[in-house]
Amino acid sequence: MKFGSKKKQQEPEKEKPSFFTPKSSDQDGTEVEASSLFTWGKKEEPPAPVTKGRSFPWSKKEEEVPAAPVTKGRSLPWSKKEEEAPVAPVTKGRSLPWSKKQEEAPLAPVAPAAKERSFPWSKKQEAATVAPPPPPPEPVAPATPPRSSKFSFGKKSTNTSLSSKSVATAPPTPSPPRKNSSKRTEYDESFVNEKTRRKCCSCKCVIGSSCLLILLAIGGVLAWRYGPWFQGSSSSTNLQVESCPDCCNGLRSNCKLPVNKVLFPTLHNAHSSKDHKFIGASHEKQFENALVDGYRGLQLSTCTCENVLSNALLERDPALGLENSNMGFCHSACGTGVRDPKAVIENIKTFLDVNRREVLIVEIDMTDDSEDDLRTALRASGLLDHVYIPDSKYVDWPKMGKLVDKNKRLLLFGRGGSLRSCDAPDCRDGILYFYDFFAQTEPDGSDATSCDSTLNGDVNVDYFLVNQFQKNQAKMPSPTIANDLNSYNELSARFEDCQGKLEPNLLSVEFWQQGDVLEFVQKDNENRYELMKMGFGKRGLRG
Repeated sequence: MKFGSKKKQQEPEKEKPSFFTPKSSDQDGTEVEASSLFTWGKKEEPPAPVTKGRSFPWSKKEEEVPAAPVTKGRSLPWSKKEEEAPVAPVTKGRSLPWSKKQEEAPLAPVAPAAKERSFPWSKKQEAATVAPPPPPPEPVAPATPPRSSKFSFGKKSTNTSLSSKSVATAPPTPSPPRKNSSKRTEYDESFVNEKTRRKCCSCKCVIGSSCLLILLAIGGVLAWRYGPWFQGSSSSTNLQVESCPDCCNGLRSNCKLPVNKVLFPTLHNAHSSKDHKFIGASHEKQFENALVDGYRGLQLSTCTCENVLSNALLERDPALGLENSNMGFCHSACGTGVRDPKAVIENIKTFLDVNRREVLIVEIDMTDDSEDDLRTALRASGLLDHVYIPDSKYVDWPKMGKLVDKNKRLLLFGRGGSLRSCDAPDCRDGILYFYDFFAQTEPDGSDATSCDSTLNGDVNVDYFLVNQFQKNQAKMPSPTIANDLNSYNELSARFEDCQGKLEPNLLSVEFWQQGDVLEFVQKDNENRYELMKMGFGKRGLRG
């Protein structure tokens, strides 16, 4: 602005107010009037320094920085850069110190204030249009209306108030869009995709590793089970037992007892042994060794193997009519263990041939469609020549000595397949239907303490089977459990529960090497003979 022309339009010189007339107080509290900083149209001597650093109310840092001594040509107090460089004395035609762009170009003739004009104290508002917005600001108190200035510059002083009002009431500048938002989205998507891909890869690795381990385990079992070192069909040739010339199953007294009054130590799942690499085997050693040691009862199961396994596991001896057969002795599936029928049947026959004073009871559970092949093998082997066939429906079982004399020393019972109840003389191949003659305790071994029996149909109870075995928590045979159940004390306690009930004839155990089974059986058979002489036990009840 040019001040030369302005003086004529303003009030007389003597009545013109000074640039500012702030009041200050001296040390004793008396208010004094400070000297003015500028007078318009003439130069004056610089005023005395302002005491106590008094600042103006609109100065932002009035409480932080004390006011500096006022010098000639000093910029206005509200100028932000007043401490950086002193302002030259105001001369005719010189731009006002608070105009930012007046230092760059000569001052134009006086014109109405432009709406876009800004003052130094609105610097932050201009910066907000170019700089990215800061994080969401805290709530700001409503703007207060601009204070009217003490310093009047004539009629044009209203421009300043208008400009400051426009600054205070200007609408907030909309925040520009955040930078790199698309990049952030792309990064998030790529991160999620990468995480999903890694997760899928991890799942595939786990599944692949598990399958590989399963295949290796199966391969190891097959190699261990069916390798060239495996001799599952080998026959035991030394089945001779030592016995007295007039004994029956090791005791003379047994020969004088009816065969259904003698106690037979029996092997549950006799074909299943660790000798023949059965998985979950019921015995450590094969049944041939048990026969030599003194066991005289065998429980066997037949099954039909798959073609691939039967070619590798079964001998398929044409002499037994098994050249096209897949039948074997196993408990459930051939993959868990199987014995060739030739070895089982021939070893039983050999034992009876070389031990003329021994009587056996064999019970066969026929599964799948193996019955016909089993009958064919039994006929071809000559084993049926030793089978006792009763001559009447209601069997009067002979004494064991008579069976030995007639060389009919094999009692053969069966179940499963097509077997049904039949009259004893009419049962095909001399295989008596198991449930026509037997009662038994819980067949799954869940009750190994009592003599409570289960009956099936119209039973002429001549034999009582006691299942003396239990599985572990994994439903597998356990030698530890067998060692306890086969002990003399456990057997004695269970048989005492049979007092006044059916008298046991078959004592079925697992892991036949454990415990005192043979000792207990021998002692019990001796007691039975003594009771028979005294007239007890003739009705099949334990005295």
